[in-house]
Amino acid sequence: MNMSTGTDGPLEAFTWATAEALKHACSQSGASNCGATALLNVLAALDIALPDTRMADQAVHTNSRQQGVSVSKYLAARSVAGTTAEDIAAGSEKIAGTSVESRFFDFFPPRSINLQVWLARWLSDGCSAIATLNTQRMYGADYWHHQMIYGVSAEGVFVTNGIEVLGFDEIRKGLESPSILEVRAQDVLHCCPFDAEACDKLGAEWEKLAVSQQLLDLRSSGGSSDFVHVPAAYKSGITIFAKRGTAAAAALQSSPELPYSLEETKSVTDQEPRRAALACRRGTHKKEQ
Repeated sequence: MNMSTGTDGPLEAFTWATAEALKHACSQSGASNCGATALLNVLAALDIALPDTRMADQAVHTNSRQQGVSVSKYLAARSVAGTTAEDIAAGSEKIAGTSVESRFFDFFPPRSINLQVWLARWLSDGCSAIATLNTQRMYGADYWHHQMIYGVSAEGVFVTNGIEVLGFDEIRKGLESPSILEVRAQDVLHCCPFDAEACDKLGAEWEKLAVSQQLLDLRSSGGSSDFVHVPAAYKSGITIFAKRGTAAAAALQSSPELPYSLEETKSVTDQEPRRAALACRRGTHKKEQ
């Protein structure tokens, strides 16, 4: 199989049957700890001894939202709430030691990949996987989400927390997303003090998105926009996990990066944040469903 494009190979594979997933999969135990939950499910699928949820939270550096703080502190906390795919991989090393290897595959800008075949090959080789999804684009959630993948077929991608089947068109919306978080205007306007000017000082990406100006415009308009757009710590994509010493682990490390669907989509990385900021300022940004 060409692992870079997933053009041939099995069409379906399952770590668990859905009945087994309902029995064995961990559910999220607290706000923002979907990353720790996904990692626990991966380790269970790979037959690795599980730590308790608190240890998993610490291993992946689960960050909480902050309440009752200034708008700059609130948005800074929101931008990193939960954890990232990189921290999940690092957490796997802390918990499983040398027993498990992992690798993250970017899906933004969009990649030329048959997702069904690509996932089926990794799962059929005994691997497990976690999708890092912008669920705001998928179904209007208030967050990004990490979900362990326990199967794939022509029906779609089978995930835990919650246990469901995501159609390929639906999951593509979450996988092919820039690192931007939409924060509801009503949550922002309740912050005090409203130190909007401090936000652009949080980093170059904050300045590129003109977060300070978004906030000033929002307050002066009385909340006419639905969202404020801020940089997100998360990157959309899929992390594959394999037991160390297996053929799958060797293939994981030698597999090339997924190819771009079109060469010109590389420019999307630079264009998308500015587009989102301009759309927000003009009040024309529409939420993708």
